[in-house]
Amino acid sequence: MSSKQIILISSIAIFIIAGAVALFFLDPTKHTFFPKCAFHLATGYSCPGCGSSRALFALTHGNVFEAFRLNPGILCLLTMGLTDFGRYIRSTSQARPHYTLFANTWLVIGLVVGMVVYAVLRNLPWMPFTSLAP
Repeated sequence: MSSKQIILISSIAIFIIAGAVALFFLDPTKHTFFPKCAFHLATGYSCPGCGSSRALFALTHGNVFEAFRLNPGILCLLTMGLTDFGRYIRSTSQARPHYTLFANTWLVIGLVVGMVVYAVLRNLPWMPFTSLAP
């Protein structure tokens, strides 16, 4: 592993840890500097990302079920991102090329379709879809 790769991996890890520490101490519902969803402000509907900050806040406090209730999509993307980061570390330590998960066209298409379907379902006014809103 080259020093450039070690610096990149260390920088990403420090950035993730710093973000988690910041979210642990700063509640998105009580601090106004967290960005508001422009789509929700303009239309009144929830986008697929609505509730992500609150879900990550709940996750840093160990409340996985509340995080999943607020936004299950962010947990899926977080899991995929951490898995891909782990695969990158493994491939660089073994001096093999890294093939990212997100380079798979069908996976990206599936994620986009899933997010659009999720965005529509969470805005339907009937049960059980109202429980998908953050």
